[in-house]
Amino acid sequence: MTYDQMVEFLACYVCGKPQGLPTNDCHLSIGRNNPLCNEYHCCRIAEKSDAQLRYTFSSTNENTFMKACPGSGKTEVVGLKTAYEIQRWFKDIGGIAVLSFTNSATDVISQRAAQFLGTEKVGYPHFIGTIDSWFHGYIAHPFVHLLTGYLGNEGDYSFRVIDSASSANFLNAFKVKFNLNNTGNVSANEFFYDLETGKIIFSSSNQGIDFKRNSTTLEKWQIDALLQVKKSFWKNGFYTYQDVEYFTYRLLTEKPEFARVLSHRFPLIIIDECQDLSWIQLQIFEKLKKNGTIFHFIGDINQSIYEFKKVDPKKVEDFVNDNKFISLTLSENFRSCQPIVDVCRKIVNEKSLIVGKLAETLKQPCICVPYLKDQISTLSKWFEGYLNQNSIGIDKSAIVTRSWKNVSRLRPSGSNEIKNYQLRLAMAINLWQTKHHQALDDSLRYLGHFFANKIFSEHSSNSRQYYCPEFVTSPMRWRLFLSYVLDLCSKRNESIMNLGQTWSSWANCIRIYFITIVMECLSSLKDYSIIDIPPIKDLDGRTFQVPRNKGNIQVKETLFSSIKEKTKIKITTIHSIKGQTLDAVLVVSAP
Repeated sequence: MTYDQMVEFLACYVCGKPQGLPTNDCHLSIGRNNPLCNEYHCCRIAEKSDAQLRYTFSSTNENTFMKACPGSGKTEVVGLKTAYEIQRWFKDIGGIAVLSFTNSATDVISQRAAQFLGTEKVGYPHFIGTIDSWFHGYIAHPFVHLLTGYLGNEGDYSFRVIDSASSANFLNAFKVKFNLNNTGNVSANEFFYDLETGKIIFSSSNQGIDFKRNSTTLEKWQIDALLQVKKSFWKNGFYTYQDVEYFTYRLLTEKPEFARVLSHRFPLIIIDECQDLSWIQLQIFEKLKKNGTIFHFIGDINQSIYEFKKVDPKKVEDFVNDNKFISLTLSENFRSCQPIVDVCRKIVNEKSLIVGKLAETLKQPCICVPYLKDQISTLSKWFEGYLNQNSIGIDKSAIVTRSWKNVSRLRPSGSNEIKNYQLRLAMAINLWQTKHHQALDDSLRYLGHFFANKIFSEHSSNSRQYYCPEFVTSPMRWRLFLSYVLDLCSKRNESIMNLGQTWSSWANCIRIYFITIVMECLSSLKDYSIIDIPPIKDLDGRTFQVPRNKGNIQVKETLFSSIKEKTKIKITTIHSIKGQTLDAVLVVSAP
């Protein structure tokens, strides 16, 4: 089909445009009342490029790799492709699975597909969600007990995923009896068995300890002890994310009938951000491909961001080539001007041509800002001045860096690596009083960490979700609970908020008043807990002690948030900002 024919067909088929009515006239008339395009400046189908429409019409009977450069509108196209295929889905059994890596990414795809379909959400028999949730829901939760011996609970074999950074008290039951290379006794959630290398890989929240452990040559008795606590861990219904992938692969390998059934259930799987697939995930999808599932990989090898998960984008490239995927390309960047595109191409050594479609608004769209190591905290204020000087909106800009450690150094709260639980609570209260949006986020994180260690220490928590304990089903509700606690402290109790008093006086206020406030806020979690909320013990002189040698020192003097100048600019990781359109970005690299 020609470009005009593709536009006409899709506008009629997906949007319901009357045949023969020009798309512009449709947008100005029918489109005014159509939620699909009434907020767009033109017909949503007609604005697509030829390459975008070619992918929408691509075959679902052939494995396909669409290389999509940054800013190429791939999320919109995946949404359109999903809606188009669902519209014409004719199979009585099975549906389409659209998978990505983050909830935010899958939420956007789901929203776009639903808009094109004219429905509230995409539902059965189709699935849009994260790769982890798909593995868990369709393979691991219902069937992994067949391999681990987990007895479940009254026919329910759902298990609990434990974060590798968790140090909950119950994990003491799943530790080896020996001290490994002076790094402590290893817990079952701090390592996994790597099928690719056939080795045990140590992976906790402490990079220094992990490096020392992974550099140790394990003796056979040590390996046996590690595997023994891991088996006990599994048999009691606990798994890490790596464990789930390990058993998903084993299940499809040792019980091939599951791979056949799953391939019939999902004959087409579209994977967004395919460059971030790990070796084990590729092996799992290979099992399904051999049983007939067709795969569409969407992504860009140059944009891989999951190196910490042992992701090697070259293996994705080899998988695509070895399986003779058909190649398509989106090479127009609608988000950036040409000088920015050219700089990025040079950084990643991209040979193919990418066209920047956005007009230049500054004479120098790309600048380099050198800084000394001890000056990293001044960058946010400098960038704010630069934005004001060039009339660029602060709310449409961001500072991004690769690691959360640098995010902490850039944010007004300073480092998030506070080991002292008393300081975490004090920092949470101090930052909450600033009412600065970036500080508020850190405030909730500090308070969540305090709760994980002192209030709900018997339960595993998710450090990525403000240390949400495992029994709370909604991380958002947990975050609201934390904000309720801080709000109530500020409204009800001046003594808790007064960090100008000595540590001895302030600690005494915490012991008297804090738990009462927490108990009042706990009702907000009642409907979002899979168990009765555990009883909370009072904080007393034993459980909330004054930091050593700090009794007569003012609390605020031991905090460091006032050191840094505050800024209204969003400061986060490259991963968190990925896919968003911004007017200006400061990318902070190593000094």
